[in-house]
Amino acid sequence: MARVDADRALGAMLGLAAGDALGAPWHGVPREQVAQVGMSGGGAYDVRPGQGTGATLMALRLATALVEAGGYDSEHTLQSYVAWARTDPPGLSENMREVLALVAAGTDSFRATSSFHLGGGDTSGNGAVMRTTPLGIAYAGRDDQLRDLTLADAALTHFDPLAGKVALLHNQAVGWLVTDGPQRLVDELKRTEPLDDRIEDVVIPATSGVRGFAETLAASQPGAALTSLAIALVAVFNADSFEQGVAWAVSLGGDAEVNGAVTGALMGARLGVAGIPPHWLEPLERRAEIEGLTQQLVALAS
Repeated sequence: MARVDADRALGAMLGLAAGDALGAPWHGVPREQVAQVGMSGGGAYDVRPGQGTGATLMALRLATALVEAGGYDSEHTLQSYVAWARTDPPGLSENMREVLALVAAGTDSFRATSSFHLGGGDTSGNGAVMRTTPLGIAYAGRDDQLRDLTLADAALTHFDPLAGKVALLHNQAVGWLVTDGPQRLVDELKRTEPLDDRIEDVVIPATSGVRGFAETLAASQPGAALTSLAIALVAVFNADSFEQGVAWAVSLGGDAEVNGAVTGALMGARLGVAGIPPHWLEPLERRAEIEGLTQQLVALAS
């Protein structure tokens, strides 16, 4: 079994939270109106500096469920998501709100997600990829389980299989980074044949240093899972620092907090905790909770 680097794992979780908090004030803001990126407050969600939105909160729900069950239990995890939705947190999408409300009323998750999908709702959004990092850590190096459980978790709230496929590649990237480091990620993504064509279309430009495709997606499909993945991969392959990569991701506007979170998770997994600027870590709410849960996720991985 592969050994998980505890510092890179914590970098992924703290990076996710930092990216989320940095992007939260800019949710829904067009790219040209995004000012300097920093730990500010306000915006559409009226957040406090360092406060997380749904990206951080759902990731913590997933991490807690994993620790409580000693592994992934879909029903336990789903009920944790339902309880989270009842708090009406910032960043609760229409998809998540309706699906989890149906589950809370007694509908099973397949019927809930398919009902939303058949009613015209978009179920290929980024709500699955934004929360999935704890699975990438806990099941790093266990390829079959990581695949099966990531897809199962995404299907709890998202009917479109693309949402799960995007979450899977994100988690595979997290796993490669926290076990073997950046060169493993480079080597793995040279082989694009196994990927869904839509995912291959974002991987090839990102690994080649081309930003334009991700920037176009950020403007045209701001809440899509593919958009968040495209932006994160561009950053992790091309940014010289955590600050550079995450600030760029957030500066694209739109669903800035999720793009920041997904990018922050990969950049943190690549660079470790020391790579995250201290002035972005210090204001983070729930930092102690993140650190404690990450330690337990690493223990699950071993």
